[in-house]
Amino acid sequence: QSSNPSINPDVSSATRFFTIFNKYQVEMRYPLVTNPGSTIYGLAFFEAANGWYNYQDYNPFRLRRSVGVGMRFFLPMFGLLGFDYGIGLDRITPGGGLKNASKFTFMLGFEPE
Repeated sequence: QSSNPSINPDVSSATRFFTIFNKYQVEMRYPLVTNPGSTIYGLAFFEAANGWYNYQDYNPFRLRRSVGVGMRFFLPMFGLLGFDYGIGLDRITPGGGLKNASKFTFMLGFEPE
Protein backbone atom coordinates (compact mmCIF):
# COMPACT_ATOMS: atom_id res chain seq x y z
CA GLN A 1 0.00 0.00 0.00
CA SER A 2 1.60 3.26 -1.09
CA SER A 3 -0.59 5.72 0.79
CA ASN A 4 -1.46 5.43 4.46
CA PRO A 5 -5.25 5.82 4.86
CA SER A 6 -5.08 7.19 8.39
CA ILE A 7 -1.84 9.25 8.27
CA ASN A 8 -0.83 7.69 11.59
CA PRO A 9 0.87 4.33 11.13
CA ASP A 10 -0.81 1.31 12.65
CA VAL A 11 1.01 -1.24 14.80
CA SER A 12 2.01 -3.43 11.86
CA SER A 13 3.69 -0.58 9.97
CA ALA A 14 5.00 1.47 12.90
CA THR A 15 8.60 0.91 11.80
CA ARG A 16 7.99 2.16 8.23
CA PHE A 17 8.36 5.84 7.49
CA PHE A 18 6.98 7.88 4.62
CA THR A 19 9.36 8.97 1.90
CA ILE A 20 7.08 11.92 1.09
CA PHE A 21 4.65 13.70 3.41
CA ASN A 22 2.44 16.67 2.44
CA LYS A 23 0.46 18.72 4.94
CA TYR A 24 -1.55 21.87 4.29
CA GLN A 25 -3.23 23.71 7.15
CA VAL A 26 -5.42 26.78 7.49
CA GLU A 27 -6.25 28.03 10.97
CA MET A 28 -8.35 31.02 11.98
CA ARG A 29 -7.88 32.24 15.54
CA TYR A 30 -10.07 34.61 17.48
CA PRO A 31 -8.73 36.15 20.72
CA LEU A 32 -11.13 35.59 23.61
CA VAL A 33 -8.87 36.89 26.41
CA THR A 34 -5.82 39.07 25.64
CA ASN A 35 -4.52 39.52 29.17
CA PRO A 36 -0.67 39.49 29.11
CA GLY A 37 -0.71 37.01 32.01
CA SER A 38 -2.76 34.50 30.04
CA THR A 39 -4.05 34.63 26.48
CA ILE A 40 -6.95 32.47 25.29
CA TYR A 41 -7.90 31.88 21.65
CA GLY A 42 -10.76 30.05 20.02
CA LEU A 43 -9.97 28.60 16.61
CA ALA A 44 -11.30 26.77 13.59
CA PHE A 45 -9.08 24.79 11.23
CA PHE A 46 -8.93 22.86 7.97
CA GLU A 47 -6.15 20.38 7.25
CA ALA A 48 -5.26 18.20 4.29
CA ALA A 49 -2.40 15.69 4.44
CA ASN A 50 -1.12 12.34 3.24
CA GLY A 51 2.06 10.31 3.09
CA TRP A 52 3.57 8.05 0.44
CA TYR A 53 6.18 5.33 0.75
CA ASN A 54 7.61 5.78 -2.76
CA TYR A 55 7.91 8.51 -5.40
CA GLN A 56 6.09 6.56 -8.12
CA ASP A 57 2.78 6.71 -6.23
CA TYR A 58 3.12 10.34 -5.13
CA ASN A 59 0.07 12.47 -5.96
CA PRO A 60 -0.09 15.91 -4.28
CA PHE A 61 -3.86 16.06 -4.86
CA ARG A 62 -4.72 12.77 -3.10
CA LEU A 63 -5.05 14.10 0.44
CA ARG A 64 -6.97 13.15 3.58
CA ARG A 65 -9.02 16.12 4.84
CA SER A 66 -10.24 17.21 8.26
CA VAL A 67 -11.98 20.18 9.87
CA GLY A 68 -12.36 21.13 13.49
CA VAL A 69 -12.47 23.62 16.32
CA GLY A 70 -10.24 24.16 19.30
CA MET A 71 -8.96 26.35 22.11
CA ARG A 72 -5.43 27.59 22.86
CA PHE A 73 -4.36 28.77 26.30
CA PHE A 74 -1.00 30.53 26.52
CA LEU A 75 0.26 30.66 30.11
CA PRO A 76 3.71 32.35 30.37
CA MET A 77 5.07 30.03 33.08
CA PHE A 78 3.59 26.88 31.53
CA GLY A 79 3.61 27.41 27.76
CA LEU A 80 0.90 26.59 25.27
CA LEU A 81 -1.99 24.30 26.13
CA GLY A 82 -4.38 23.27 23.37
CA PHE A 83 -7.55 21.24 22.96
CA ASP A 84 -8.90 20.35 19.51
CA TYR A 85 -11.87 18.42 18.18
CA GLY A 86 -11.45 17.33 14.57
CA ILE A 87 -13.58 15.46 12.07
CA GLY A 88 -11.94 13.40 9.33
CA LEU A 89 -13.99 14.20 6.24
CA ASP A 90 -12.78 11.10 4.41
CA ARG A 91 -13.92 8.83 7.24
CA ILE A 92 -17.58 9.90 7.32
CA THR A 93 -19.82 7.12 6.03
CA PRO A 94 -23.55 7.27 5.26
CA GLY A 95 -25.44 6.30 8.39
CA GLY A 96 -22.20 5.90 10.37
CA GLY A 97 -22.27 9.26 12.11
CA LEU A 98 -19.15 10.87 13.52
CA LYS A 99 -18.14 8.08 15.90
CA ASN A 100 -15.29 6.75 13.75
CA ALA A 101 -14.64 10.04 11.96
CA SER A 102 -13.96 12.37 14.90
CA LYS A 103 -11.11 12.71 17.36
CA PHE A 104 -10.30 14.82 20.41
CA THR A 105 -6.65 15.86 20.82
CA PHE A 106 -4.61 17.55 23.51
CA MET A 107 -1.48 19.62 22.83
CA LEU A 108 1.23 20.81 25.19
CA GLY A 109 4.16 22.90 23.99
CA PHE A 110 5.32 26.33 22.95
CA GLU A 111 4.00 28.56 20.19
CA PRO A 112 6.39 28.66 17.21
CA GLU A 113 7.67 32.12 16.36
